[in-house]
Amino acid sequence: MKVKIEKRQNEIKINPRLHGQFIEFLGNAINDGIWVGKESKIPNVNGMRLDVINALKEIEPPIIRWPGGVFADHYNWKDGVGKKRKKVFNEGFGTYSVETNEFGTDEFLEFASLIHSEPWININLLTGSAREMSEWMEYINRKQASYLSQKRKNSGHEAPYNVNLWGIGNEVWGGGGMMTPEQYVADYRKFATAAPTFALNQFSEDSRYFILSGADANKPKERRYWTSSVMKELAKARPPKVDGYDLHWYNWYLGKDFSASATDFNADDWYQVISGAMELEDILKEQYDLIQDGLEQMPEPEGEFDQKLEKIDLILGEWGNWYGKAFFEEKALYQQNTMRDAITTAIILDILHSNADKVKMASMAQTINVLNALILTDGKEFVLTPVYDIFKMYKVHRDNDVLDINVTDQNNNHIKFFASIKDKIIYLNVINFDLTETININIDLPSQVSRYQREELVANDMHETNTFEDPNHLRAAIVEQHDNVSSKELSNIGIKPMSVSVFKFELN
Repeated sequence: MKVKIEKRQNEIKINPRLHGQFIEFLGNAINDGIWVGKESKIPNVNGMRLDVINALKEIEPPIIRWPGGVFADHYNWKDGVGKKRKKVFNEGFGTYSVETNEFGTDEFLEFASLIHSEPWININLLTGSAREMSEWMEYINRKQASYLSQKRKNSGHEAPYNVNLWGIGNEVWGGGGMMTPEQYVADYRKFATAAPTFALNQFSEDSRYFILSGADANKPKERRYWTSSVMKELAKARPPKVDGYDLHWYNWYLGKDFSASATDFNADDWYQVISGAMELEDILKEQYDLIQDGLEQMPEPEGEFDQKLEKIDLILGEWGNWYGKAFFEEKALYQQNTMRDAITTAIILDILHSNADKVKMASMAQTINVLNALILTDGKEFVLTPVYDIFKMYKVHRDNDVLDINVTDQNNNHIKFFASIKDKIIYLNVINFDLTETININIDLPSQVSRYQREELVANDMHETNTFEDPNHLRAAIVEQHDNVSSKELSNIGIKPMSVSVFKFELN
C-alpha cells in the first residue's frame, strides 16, 4: 500500500479548539472526579484533585465546557458562589444524588486556569431567566465597581475572569425544553439581547462568543429539519448575535435492552462501533451546508447600526461512544474505555481535523468518569484511559495545516490516514483497526526527510484497557527513532493491528 502525502491547494488550518473537553454535574464526573474538598486526604489544590489537574495540564484542553449538559438547565449560579452553598437534588441522567454546590463558578474558573483551558459556560435557558444569566455574566466579567463585581471580589477574585464563550441553551429539542425551533429562537433572541457587553463605549470591539443550541445529530430527519428551521427563524427579522451552532452527536451502541457493554464484546461489536464513528463526517458536511444555505437567506441591513449575520461556526459540543450498560451504572454513565474507544476517538479527531474548514470547535463527553472519559477515579484511585493517550499523541496537530493523502494499491480497508504540517515537520496518523493483520505501507513525502520518529498505542487484544490495578497496561510509547535518514520515500513500514501511530517527519 502506497501513501503519498502532498500539500493541499486550499489551506485548512486545524483550530486547537477542536480538542476541547466537557465536564458536567453527572455521576461522579465532578464530585470525586475533580472535587474532593480542601480537607480531603487526596492531594488537592483548593479542593480539586492534583492528579487530575496534572494529567489535564499535560494535554492542555484548549476549551472546557461546564456546568452542562442537562444540568445547566436546572442550575442557579447563585447556589454555587460565596461561603454558604445551597444543596439541591440532581436528577440528571440518573445521577439522583444531593449536589452540595461546593464546586461552583469560581472553582470551575480556577480549574480551567490550572489546566490551561478557556472556559465555555452554558447558561440556564430552561428554568432560569434572562436576568439570572445577565447577573451571572456580571459576576464573572464586570470590571467596573458594582454589587456583583464586589461579590466576586469578596469570593477572592479581584480581576474579572473575561469569559467569552457562552452557550445559550442546551439540547433544547430534548431535556432543555422539548422546544420547537420557533420557540427556541424566540427565547434565544431575548437572552442574547439581554447579555451585557462589558464595553467601554458603543464602538468597542465585542469579544463575546454566543453559542446557539444545535440539532440532535443522531436523528437524520430531525437534525435536517431543526437546522434549516432555526436558520429560517433567524432570518425572519433582524438576527441577534450568533457565533456558533452547537451540534451534539454520540456514537450510540446500546444493544437489545441496553445490554451493550464497553468491555465485553466480540469482533462484530468492534467493527460496528468503529463503523459508527465514521458516519460523523457526512453529518458534519450536511450540517455545514445547511448553515451556509441559511446564511444566504439572512436579511440585508437597512440602517447604519444593523449588521448582517454572515457567519456561524459549526461546533460539535458533545461527542463520544455511548454503550447501553452505562445507563445502569451506580454512578450515572460511568464507562470503562478499551482500545476500541481509543481507535474511535482517533478516527473522530481525524474527521474533525480533516473538516477543520467546516468545524471550528468541539468538546468530548466527558472528561472524567463519564462515557468516553480520559480519566477514571474511585476515591484515591486514579487511572488514565487509552483515550487520554490519543489526545496526548494528537496534540501535535494543533494549529497545523492539513495535508492531502493519496492512497494507492490498498488491499485492506481497515486502515485510515491523516497528516498535517507545521514548520517543516509533518505529522502522520495511521490507524489500523484490523483485529489480526499487520498492514505494510510505503510512505512518499513531499521532500527529503532528515529524521523521523514513531509513537504507537497498540493492543494485543481488543478488550485491553487500563485499570486501577494495572494503570499502565495500555500506554503510548515511542517505538522508532531514526536519524540521518536522507530519503523522500520510506518503504515497508509495518502497522500493527489494533493500533494508532503518529509519525513525526522532519523535512530538510
